[in-house]
Amino acid sequence: MKKRDDGYVLDTSYPMFYYKEMEPIWLSCITNFLGFKAPDITKEFSYLELACGTGINLLVSAISNPNGSFIGIDFNEKHIQIAQDAVKVMGITNLEFIHCDFATFLKNNDKKFDFIVNHGTYSWISPVHQKSILDIVSKFLNNLGIFYLHYMCHPGSTPLLPIQKLLNIVDYHTDEKSNKSIEMGISLFKDLDEAGTFIDYARIEAIKNSLHKDSSYLAHEFLTDFWNPLYSIDVHKMVFDVTKTGYLGSSNTFENIDNLSIPSKIQPVLQKVKSPILKEYIKDLARNQKQREDIFQKDSIPFIGEDHINCLNKIRFKRMSDCPKSGAVVFKTPIGDINAPKEIISPVLEALAKKDCTFEELLNIEHFKNQPRLLYETILMLMYMEYIYPSSLNFEIINYDITKRFNKWIKENRIKIKPIWDKY
Repeated sequence: MKKRDDGYVLDTSYPMFYYKEMEPIWLSCITNFLGFKAPDITKEFSYLELACGTGINLLVSAISNPNGSFIGIDFNEKHIQIAQDAVKVMGITNLEFIHCDFATFLKNNDKKFDFIVNHGTYSWISPVHQKSILDIVSKFLNNLGIFYLHYMCHPGSTPLLPIQKLLNIVDYHTDEKSNKSIEMGISLFKDLDEAGTFIDYARIEAIKNSLHKDSSYLAHEFLTDFWNPLYSIDVHKMVFDVTKTGYLGSSNTFENIDNLSIPSKIQPVLQKVKSPILKEYIKDLARNQKQREDIFQKDSIPFIGEDHINCLNKIRFKRMSDCPKSGAVVFKTPIGDINAPKEIISPVLEALAKKDCTFEELLNIEHFKNQPRLLYETILMLMYMEYIYPSSLNFEIINYDITKRFNKWIKENRIKIKPIWDKY
């Protein structure tokens, strides 16, 4: 097997990671919370993942949404083989994996999609491939369709640039496989660190922590020839120019609450800024943002007046297995701990411990009456902590024979994930 293809690592498989933020129900819910209509996932819908790896996110999404049609593409043939084998083992019929690159899919595809997602690769690939991703979105995303894009960004990822270059150079000077050469590069980094090379480097401890991960993951993370953190202001302009989709907000729920995710002293300065795109970049500076999980939408339609609260009222939330059943909660966030007082949070936890609840039902709790914004923020924080999850109206039609086969498969492959139907 070739070591690289157009500068991207090919000789080692990307580890299986599950990102709840890519789920159709999650993206739909966040879009509604941000004040916009979303694709109706209670009916038939279509979903495409670009650079799907071994397909773990698509497997969960397809099982969770039997009424959806899912496609994943990846140019690593080994990734696709693993994903296709999993589909056969589990008996999933609404998911297809295709071995091809972005340009080939752009040329050959004739389907339209309500969701198009790309996680991780955008800031690791060449500008040519970035453009192909955006061309796919431009050509195949339906009206009201959601485009989810994850990428490394400045300023949080900026200190990693010289370290990535070091690891990349080591890789080019050995014939070892990528997961072996990354270990050699990290060993050199440690020798240099012990010798005092990085004594004046900002955030060196955070950099060292980022290197304590699986070698196959680190190979994909750092050995590409096009590793390049991006400025959100540039990405947003590029995305709009090519796809005509507009930025809505983050798939990371915490980042949609400015009064919590932005340090208090910065908020008055931020409020004076009129340009939305400049305001978003200032948020990156304030948070020292390392990566972004942006949601864009084609021909978005904002809710007007009471329509927004009426939509939120219908969203149902499911308690996850490790969610506290009562009491105060401490939310762990990048800017420090946020304490949710018992009198505010406990009634919500107690209600969800009894049954799944709609936004409207939770809004009837005494402390939240006439305070939808407070409940809005409380729910987003509980979602951020993975304590609760939006529950599809079609949840009851999931084939639990397939979920059992899926659970057996992830156990055999030692994959650590917590799908939304984990208690089943």
